[in-house]
Amino acid sequence: MGENTNEQTSAGRPRDPRLDAAIIDATIDLLTERGYNELSLAAVAERAETTTAAIYRRYGSKSELVTKAVFRTDGDDVVADTGDLEADLAMMIRWSVEKLQRPAALAAIIGLLGESKSERKKNVVESRSATQLTTERLERAKAAGELRGDVDAALLASLIDGPVLHVVLGGMTTPIDDAWIAQLVQVVLNGARADATRTASTTRHPKSRTHTTPKTRKVTSL
Repeated sequence: MGENTNEQTSAGRPRDPRLDAAIIDATIDLLTERGYNELSLAAVAERAETTTAAIYRRYGSKSELVTKAVFRTDGDDVVADTGDLEADLAMMIRWSVEKLQRPAALAAIIGLLGESKSERKKNVVESRSATQLTTERLERAKAAGELRGDVDAALLASLIDGPVLHVVLGGMTTPIDDAWIAQLVQVVLNGARADATRTASTTRHPKSRTHTTPKTRKVTSL
């Protein structure tokens, strides 16, 4: 195919954003139609009406292209920061669900897991970028006094990721609707809010104690 006329090799020439979008769209469409293993850069180039050389100028490998196409971390629909923490988390969860529920996402995950260890390690960094953005949003909430200072923001972010991935990738019949998302946000935040009541994890029943007898060294409980 003839390469887009705006795609030039001269140094400093900006890439054509329309071609960038066409490559991403073609990748998503072909993942949906053929799956990861049957996806080739030549097919993506043909669908996007460009050349494989143009794709390689943007992405170092098929796995990198697929990772960035499916687990995109740029754009306004990745992280929300309106000042309302609950609303922001709900919005980000909804965006994540919409992306992960696409057939292309499941095809990508299955295919990427079959790549070499070095490729998987390289692409995990990209796919985890959205989680990092969520962590940064939670850190700002801590700085604003909305969350306790001792809360691990990265741990909170993982508590959001886990249930979403479980439902989406596990083929669960539970619908991910606004009520489900709101409940998840409440479960995650209720123990982390600045005014949350904390209970010591080492609390014991007052009537329970252990001792060791001098003769037998046997531990008993009263």
